[in-house]
Amino acid sequence: MRSKAPVALLSLACLLAACSGGKGTAAPGPTPSPTASPTPSATRPPAPVLDPLTGTAPRSTGKLVGIKVDNAALARPYQTGLGRAAIVYEELVEGGSTRLLAVYESDLAGTGEVGPIRSVRESDIELVRSFGTMALGFSGGNTGVKAIVRSAARSGFVVDASYDAVPGAYRLGAQRRDARNFFTVPATLAKLRPGGGPRDIGFRFGPAGASGVATASAVAAFSPQTRVSVRYNAGTGTWSVAQNGRLMPGVAPSNIILQRTVARGSRFVDVHGMATPYTVTVGTGTAVVLRDGKRFAARWSRTGHGATHYLNTAGKDVLLRPGKTWVLLVPNGGSITYG
Repeated sequence: MRSKAPVALLSLACLLAACSGGKGTAAPGPTPSPTASPTPSATRPPAPVLDPLTGTAPRSTGKLVGIKVDNAALARPYQTGLGRAAIVYEELVEGGSTRLLAVYESDLAGTGEVGPIRSVRESDIELVRSFGTMALGFSGGNTGVKAIVRSAARSGFVVDASYDAVPGAYRLGAQRRDARNFFTVPATLAKLRPGGGPRDIGFRFGPAGASGVATASAVAAFSPQTRVSVRYNAGTGTWSVAQNGRLMPGVAPSNIILQRTVARGSRFVDVHGMATPYTVTVGTGTAVVLRDGKRFAARWSRTGHGATHYLNTAGKDVLLRPGKTWVLLVPNGGSITYG
């Protein structure tokens, strides 16, 4: 028994040393490196695709429809739907009166009617060519002019969406002493006679900058019979429009373009035998852009049937305020005053 004691004591000492935290006993294992956290992506969301006609988002995915709207004095009490148009052109017609071409994006125009609808003019074909293949709604017209529309439709320049082509898309409203009132819905014409969608027509949108001349109102005289007045509303950033002093309800465009044009005689006359003016919209001329209570001098330029640009003295596009636009195609012989 005594001979085994030293061995037992030695084994116990070795066991205690192995369990001890002493420095000389065991080397610590390697410390694991921390795992790097993934860095979130710094990519920006894609910029919204703006509508080329209004400069707003989202971009329209509907079809374009142009509708000829009567603007004679007896028609104005019946006018409806003009406030929903993306762009409205006002042009001189026979007798010193004016007529409107309202351009709608069918998916944004709502379900309300537009009218009263009247006849097409020869110069309308030249005007709408910049929009691509637009469906054109109208009621009646000179026989020669309607033949031009049919020829343009066969060539793919326009889609004939007139009363003659799709009579079921039009409603006959109240009878006037001077005309019949027809109305239609832009989306209905777009479905029955689809044309193309929105495309670049030359409008550019953005901040106005510090330039421009403060302008609260303007009056454009198309003729001794027709005066169009516009007035700025600072609270809404839009303009009211009045025809011969009669305010047009529901009409509040963000921009007014006063575009000086040549109004020469066309080859045709109306039903009363009066010569029809031809408003020239290809070439160059002076213009004024009204936005944000200011006016900006410009020169309009359009080559062939392409886009119309409104350029400042530096050759840069005059920027429009995002929203709807009225273009007054004022004859060179008419007057424009500012207030």
